Amino acid sequence: YRTTGGLYWKVFTDFSPRFSVQGVRGRSTRETTFLLAKKVHVKPVVAALSSSLFWWWYTVASNLRDLNPVDWQQFPMPRAAVDDRQMALLGTKYVQDLKRHSRDVVRQQRQTGRTETQSFKVSKSKPIIDEIDTALAPYYGFTAEELDFIINYDIKYRLG
Repeated sequence: YRTTGGLYWKVFTDFSPRFSVQGVRGRSTRETTFLLAKKVHVKPVVAALSSSLFWWWYTVASNLRDLNPVDWQQFPMPRAAVDDRQMALLGTKYVQDLKRHSRDVVRQQRQTGRTETQSFKVSKSKPIIDEIDTALAPYYGFTAEELDFIINYDIKYRLG
């Protein structure tokens, strides 16, 4: 996931985004990873951390500047949601959509030189994010009104 700033932000994936400096493939220093005990949990966790529900959690529980490990580690995610096959399918659908809408952005930086970074337009995947929130809602006991609040939370900022 991307921890801070530049080109895109707060994006969880199950792959390392394309990145190169001066034509040499590498990893952005703004990217980091975390491991899960079971591979089968990767897609549901990617889905849940990409949800509007997580965004809401993040806005009320973080400094809103950096995405620190504590921000996702303390997100209350029911174990049943992590084991949910629908969440796994939605995670797969989301990651495929991110890739489909991504583009490589070239920047010339003083210190680093030419960088090429795979950049994501998360707003293009909002319909899938809404599906993820709808799938998560029963695990949190959300009413239709509460789900509507989550789906539309900060929507101008997230889609702008």
